[in-house]
Amino acid sequence: MECFECRAGNGKAMPAVAVCCDCGAGLCVDHVRFAPREVHHESGLGTTTGRVPARTALCPVCDRAEHST
Repeated sequence: MECFECRAGNGKAMPAVAVCCDCGAGLCVDHVRFAPREVHHESGLGTTTGRVPARTALCPVCDRAEHST
C-alpha cells in the first residue's frame, strides 16, 4: 500500500506504514498523525474510562476535522 497523501500531492510512491482510522487512507511516516483516544470498559451497570489513552492513527485531513473548533 502507498501513502495517499504523497501520491495525491506530488505523485511520489511512498510506502504506507499506517491506515487512517476514519477514512482508510494509507499513510507514510511523514503524514500519519497520532491522537489519544479514550478507552471505555463495562463496569457493573455502566462504563468506566481507562486511565491510559489508546493511540489512533489519522491522516492530516481527518486530524484537522476532528481537532478543529
